[in-house]
Amino acid sequence: MSHVPDHPDTVPETPRKKGINLLGLIALVISSSIGSGVFALSTDISAAAAPGPAIIAWLITGVGFMGLATTLGRLSIVAPDLDGVVAYARAGFGRFIGFVSGWGYWLSIWIGNVAFGVMLVSAIGYFYPPFAGQLGIPGIALISVVNWLMVLLVNRGVEKASVLNAIVMVCKLVPIFAFIAAMLFVFSFDVFTADFWGNLANNLYGESVATIDGTAIRAPGPLSTQIVNCFMVMMWTFVGMEGASVLGHRAERKSDVSRATILGCTALVIIYVAASILPYGYLTREELMTIGAPSMPYIFESVVGPWGGAFISGGLIISILGAWLSFTILSAEAMCGMAQMKLLPGFFSHLNTYSAPTACLFTTGAMIQILSIIMLFSQEAYQFAYSLCTASIAISWTLAAAYMVKLGWTKASRERRGITVPDLLVALFTCIFLVVAVVVAGVELLMLCCIAYVPGIAFYVMSSREQKERAFSKPELLAAVGILAVAIVMLVGILGHFTSLP
Repeated sequence: MSHVPDHPDTVPETPRKKGINLLGLIALVISSSIGSGVFALSTDISAAAAPGPAIIAWLITGVGFMGLATTLGRLSIVAPDLDGVVAYARAGFGRFIGFVSGWGYWLSIWIGNVAFGVMLVSAIGYFYPPFAGQLGIPGIALISVVNWLMVLLVNRGVEKASVLNAIVMVCKLVPIFAFIAAMLFVFSFDVFTADFWGNLANNLYGESVATIDGTAIRAPGPLSTQIVNCFMVMMWTFVGMEGASVLGHRAERKSDVSRATILGCTALVIIYVAASILPYGYLTREELMTIGAPSMPYIFESVVGPWGGAFISGGLIISILGAWLSFTILSAEAMCGMAQMKLLPGFFSHLNTYSAPTACLFTTGAMIQILSIIMLFSQEAYQFAYSLCTASIAISWTLAAAYMVKLGWTKASRERRGITVPDLLVALFTCIFLVVAVVVAGVELLMLCCIAYVPGIAFYVMSSREQKERAFSKPELLAAVGILAVAIVMLVGILGHFTSLP
């Protein structure tokens, strides 16, 4: 278990000759999160809710993630010798829970890359119609090529890749801001408030399903249902916001990690709310649902003409590639970090001459390849991939916030570490928010994640044998058996057609 100094605020920072500066860390937070999700928000959120419930859902989600950003930022200060969400879980709750957090984080990141791949195919489909529509073999081929190119790029050095990531961040934000400006220009308060709470749609459709331009249109349902249906979509757009924390050991200054996480998350909330809510003032909910996916290029095209769709689609392609690069860095760092913490076999911790974890990169690339092929059998490949990604990373987020709660639970501990009562309350709120949001919106997805934990547990046992340590305490053994039992139930359900992929 990692040792946290009694007086972390007295630990001097060791300057690095080479590392990621504050701007690079902020770019990592923003670019890792702004991938494909923001470009599809209008369609995905309009399918879930009318504008009023969507605003309430954003308020809840935004406050929750600002709480998470604040907690991660404070942890980087009060526990400076720990880097990232996995280290927090291991230090707070033991080796196996650290593994659970780390494996869930690693799963979420590379599954997110699969979601990026599916959306990349759709974006190129705007220019090249054979790629449009349902994901097919040509799309899988494209995903495969990009996947392995990213692996090879990051294998040449993480710091070099982070510099490229900062450049990509600037390129991707230009079309997003252009879209937001256009939505402000054409915004109509009458359109925005025409069915603000979704009552008209509920009365019109009821339990029936209408088809408009080949898209199924359903009633949004009660207020609570609409809010819950927004959670997975909104939470997905924040995956990657912990990037500065994960790469804290590569920062020029440790104090920059906290600043980058909070500033980056604040910018994300503003961008996401504007990009998803303003279109309700230009098109009705039904029009947003049928305009095409990803929605942003088609909405912008309807405002400024054909060049607008090409402009946004080009920005989407750059955005996806930038986020894919960031996620490739984060997934490799997460897996390598687990090996360095003795949670995975030692060969995963080996670095090449460019200080890149080659074994982790190629393992991650192989997993992306496998899941992208499985996506051929999903009717809603993009939604399934990002929902699975969000459910798995919520485990890591929750355990990190729980570590802050543990550190600040007693007055003596708070005084010793410089933790304030507001720090404790924010972390406690964050834990409650994450648990409730995932349970009400995606508990079945969490159960599906258990299948992917089976090989991870085998690696964990191998690592324990390498260290000549006991793999499980009695409570941990019960937890491991529970994960395996759920995995078996879900596999039987899928193979027996009792459970189906979305």
